[in-house]
Amino acid sequence: MTAKPMSRLVRQAFPYHNELATAGDRAESAVLVLGFVIAMLAVPVAGAAGSEIYALQSARVAVDQATRSRTDAVLVEDAPPAVGMSERSGAVEAAPVLATWRSRDGSPRSGEVQASPGAEKGAVVPIWIDESGAATEPPMTPEGAAIDAVFLGLLLWSAVAGAMAALYFAARFAHKRVRMRKWSAEWERIAPDWTGR
Repeated sequence: MTAKPMSRLVRQAFPYHNELATAGDRAESAVLVLGFVIAMLAVPVAGAAGSEIYALQSARVAVDQATRSRTDAVLVEDAPPAVGMSERSGAVEAAPVLATWRSRDGSPRSGEVQASPGAEKGAVVPIWIDESGAATEPPMTPEGAAIDAVFLGLLLWSAVAGAMAALYFAARFAHKRVRMRKWSAEWERIAPDWTGR
């Protein structure tokens, strides 16, 4: 931030030394300072919330890692072909396809698994299974837990800071409307002396 905008912000935040400052200027200043203080106080709160979320997610990581395992599923039917895929489309969505696999105790299981479009019958697809042998989502990783915690902490702080910014701009808008009404009323009062009408 350059010197001019910074000095203007300081004057807006602390107009008390300006003899021309009105009660509205002081109220606007109070909202600006209050919003800044609340946004700064929200930093440790968001950090604590992120830490709590990380602790909860770490517990989930431990459970997922202990109860889920990887195995290979064999497709018993062809996967549907990709529809409308272009060279620029990038990654293609997987499609649900009927397959068989073995659970941890060796018993056969079957169900739908996600396979690449166009995969043929007999193709091997790696999947994750839970303790009962049912296909499930991959386990959460410690990295995923950390990313979730950081994202949610930042989201919380951004919501508080955004609310404070919205409050300040609403106060500024209201102050400007009041000031314009006062100027308009004052001009109507003195206009006849200036214009001779």
